[in-house]
Amino acid sequence: MNIYLIPGLGGDKRMYEGQLAKFPHTKVLEFIDPLPNESISSYAYRLAEGIDKNEEFILVGVSLGGILAQEIAVHYPPKKTIIISSVKSSKELPKWMRFFKYFPLPKLIPGSLYLWMFMLSMWVKTLGSKSNHILANLKNMARDAKPKFVYWGANQVLKWENPIPSFKAYHIHGNKDYLFPIGRIQNLGTEVEGGTHAMILTHVLQINEALAKELNIA
Repeated sequence: MNIYLIPGLGGDKRMYEGQLAKFPHTKVLEFIDPLPNESISSYAYRLAEGIDKNEEFILVGVSLGGILAQEIAVHYPPKKTIIISSVKSSKELPKWMRFFKYFPLPKLIPGSLYLWMFMLSMWVKTLGSKSNHILANLKNMARDAKPKFVYWGANQVLKWENPIPSFKAYHIHGNKDYLFPIGRIQNLGTEVEGGTHAMILTHVLQINEALAKELNIA
């Protein structure tokens, strides 16, 4: 069974180094360029072109990737959906984010600035004491991210509503996530001690343990 990994905003396959090395039959669904004024539902449908529909599959997504995984599941139901450092509805977003649902992020500010502000916040709060490899990985992904996609993706997160509220995704979340506070997360599957929004990079062993248990992989 194939496992498809979807990165978070500003990330790419480098975000999943720890999982690609651990789990067999894994493939990263790399981001594609959104069409003008494209909805997240339409985008997810196009992103799913990279999935082999002839076999059962599992979706795993981090942050924005978790939202996209849930949207793909509407079009192509997977065997299982696992989200990491993400949300299952706008109710799980902090109040300051929900404000921007009605007041979109200013178009005059380039997407690259949103990304670097986000990366700087993660570095100051969570990565200052981590290895140079993790910091370099984060910086390189930010450098290579496309500003237009970052702007589009940030707005999609802020205004997203789960099209199937009853849909069940297995949720792995860190108890030190400053972007999506764990106190707002409902129906939590696995809580990662000390995990922040960047824990896919910093807590690889804990996340792989939770994934292996959910995927029934020894």
